[in-house]
Amino acid sequence: MKNALLFVALAISATAADLVLRNGKIITLDAAAPQVQAIAITNGKITALGTNAQMASEIKPTTKVIDLNGRLAIPGFIEGHGHFTGVGQMKMSLNLMGAKNWDSIVAMVAAAAKEAKPGEWIIGRGWHQEKWDSKPVPNVNGFPVHDALSKAAPNNPVFLTHASGHGAFVNLAALKAAGITKDTPNPDGGEIAKDAAGNPTGFLNERAQGLARNAMNRDLARRTAAQREADEEKQIDLAAQESIAKGITSFQDAGSPADVIERL
Repeated sequence: MKNALLFVALAISATAADLVLRNGKIITLDAAAPQVQAIAITNGKITALGTNAQMASEIKPTTKVIDLNGRLAIPGFIEGHGHFTGVGQMKMSLNLMGAKNWDSIVAMVAAAAKEAKPGEWIIGRGWHQEKWDSKPVPNVNGFPVHDALSKAAPNNPVFLTHASGHGAFVNLAALKAAGITKDTPNPDGGEIAKDAAGNPTGFLNERAQGLARNAMNRDLARRTAAQREADEEKQIDLAAQESIAKGITSFQDAGSPADVIERL
């Protein structure tokens, strides 16, 4: 009886398994056999679990076999609260999480500007000034000023969200698009960072970033229906690829408009 528990045949067929994972630590979440050495999958369903030897009969010339070399295999993760299309949007923007300093971010924006059409927004996220190996020069309270960024992308508005999401850095083109000048007052719940002369530095704290975000959204709204559809489908595809790559096989979206739900 004990040996029988180590081999769970969920479906027995003369057809070959599509995939066999062997020589691993496979977690089943089944109290009777919580860990097995190998697993067979056919038509997207688990058809057998057991030892390497027991899986030998499942392997045919057409079967893909992956040797896990002792590595762990587990059921897919379920994302309980996430923004699915937001994952795709992130993949379509500059990933600034690994940036070591402000100069490297400026270089990334400059490279993106060479590929972008004039007027097209360059979007990025993930920077954090406390993780940089040096402070930008010049700076205001540790944050850079927009001069270098504006030179890197003179014809493209730039919107770079802080890792926390509570602030954003923009260039001169974005400031102009948002109508932000030295005379623009701070919005409720936000701050437009300014230098000693009162000029905006480019850092928009909390709700102040909404001034530039609104300008960006107005420009994005001018896309044709075909362009919007293509972008939305690309976001979904990229989000799916990223989720699967991280082992997420189910995703509970934390709120999407009806048109996005219909597209999904």
